[in-house]
Parts: sequence; structure tokens; C-alpha cells
Amino acid sequence: MNKVAIFGKKGSIAKYDLAENKAIWVGNIANGYKPNIIGQYEDYLIVFSSVWTGSKMVHCFDQTNGECLWLLNQDVLHSSMIPFIPHSLEDHMYYMASSKEVAKLSWKTGKIVFRKRFNKSFFNQYSLVIISDEVLLVSKKDAFIVNKQTGDIQPYKEMSEQLNLKEISAMLGNGVSFMSSIHLTHPQPYTDGGAYAGDGGGGGGGE
Repeated sequence: MNKVAIFGKKGSIAKYDLAENKAIWVGNIANGYKPNIIGQYEDYLIVFSSVWTGSKMVHCFDQTNGECLWLLNQDVLHSSMIPFIPHSLEDHMYYMASSKEVAKLSWKTGKIVFRKRFNKSFFNQYSLVIISDEVLLVSKKDAFIVNKQTGDIQPYKEMSEQLNLKEISAMLGNGVSFMSSIHLTHPQPYTDGGAYAGDGGGGGGGE
């Protein structure tokens, strides 16, 4: 029986075979940082870590061999005022970088393809959702479709005409991990606990 999981501790993560009682590989993270959340998309492992000062880092590893593909300060990815919830499509993640910005990042390289600001009213809050191969921004008043190459947005009147957006309180399209959404939307305080992920690709611990 396969008994393999990903474990994180201060300074490293490891893919560990419990049946054989040995590490398959060990990957290093930034010195002094402790993994809080581990998530997975296909063969990409994304690791959120922090130090006691409050600084946060994001590392991405190849889960097959433990190679660190890229690392970024979490502030580069998104505003600390909103949760980081990536939605994946064609080896890229799309997410809200702030309440007024939509962003696209390469899973393979960590390159931010765009972080595009858009105009919105103060009280109008948007959520990102991927339906089929379309990236959409949806609020209770209107919806926009995001150009996947540039980040430019255009009105998406079809959705506004088909649905009563005022009544929509939650959405789930494709390309988002359910458990990752739970952890990232409801972060836990910094603790001395570790992080772990099993075959389901979810994360553990708090941010």
C-alpha cells in the first residue's frame, strides 16, 4: 500500500515514504521560514511559509523530484488584505491580487504574466471564477471576462442576463482545490506546528 505524504518543518519539506521509513526527497525553503500550508496542482507543490516577524514566502516544488522551481515573497503575489486563492488553467494560475487587480502566474517558472488593475466602485466586490476555459470576474452587479493574454477585461453581459447576480453568494468553477480554498480563506495564527499533505493534495497547519 502506498503510504507517501509531504511533510514540512522549519527550513525544509520532504516527500516521505512511511512504509519504507525513508525520505524520497528533501527540499529546502528559505532560511528560518516554517511551512504553514502545502497544496498541490498536478505535479506542482505550492508551499506557504512564514517567520515569526510576519514575513511570508511562497515556494513551488516539482513533487516528483523535490526541485524548487521558484520562490517569491508573498507580498509580490498579492495584497495581504485579501486571501490568496489560485485558480488553475493550462499550467497557469489566475487569482485576485487585490480587490482591484487580477493576476496570472506561471506554475512552471513563477513568472507573473500580468497583474492588471481594473476600475471598480468602492462597494462592488469581485470574485474570480474559471468556467470551461473562460476567466471571469463576478460581482453582485455585473460580470467581466478576462483576456488571458493581457489581463484586460470586457463586460460579460451573458452572465448578467442569465443569472440574478444579486442572489449569488458563492461560486465554484474549475481549476481550484477545495481544501486549499478552505485553508487560505480561513488562515490560522502562526504556531509552532508543521504542515503536511497527503495524496489528496490539500494542506495543513496555519498561515
